[in-house]
Amino acid sequence: MGLEDEENVPTIPFISTIHRKYGIFLNHNMKDYNLSFGQYPILIRLYDEGPSTQQNLAKIFQLNESTITRALNKLEEKEYIEKHPDYENKRKNYVKVTPKGAKIAKEVMDYDEQWDKICSENLSEKEFEEFKTTLKKIYSTIVKREEK
Repeated sequence: MGLEDEENVPTIPFISTIHRKYGIFLNHNMKDYNLSFGQYPILIRLYDEGPSTQQNLAKIFQLNESTITRALNKLEEKEYIEKHPDYENKRKNYVKVTPKGAKIAKEVMDYDEQWDKICSENLSEKEFEEFKTTLKKIYSTIVKREEK
């Protein structure tokens, strides 16, 4: 008997399980690239959006700067990204994807799409779009609440 068979279950066990399974899915698929669940979204974001500051990445991913710094240091060790100091503010680093990182990003960036297909197997396209819209609203509510 799984959670889906129980009545009156709060949302968090479902969200937690989905997140954990997503991490397992990504780690399994990315082991050949020496890329982890925590590093993957940062590399993809930098590849898609271009250079960014560490502070901006922390804000985007809702993580503290030390967590972002650790992930960036690991990506830098693998030569997937490189950091460049801001000449006007020495405490600020710009981060960008290297050619090696871009090659890896191109190879792994469809994993999110694959995961969405897995998650939506038993949903119509409309149901999945409505689900994503609802998730975005919940996310926005939580983030705004935290900013107060």
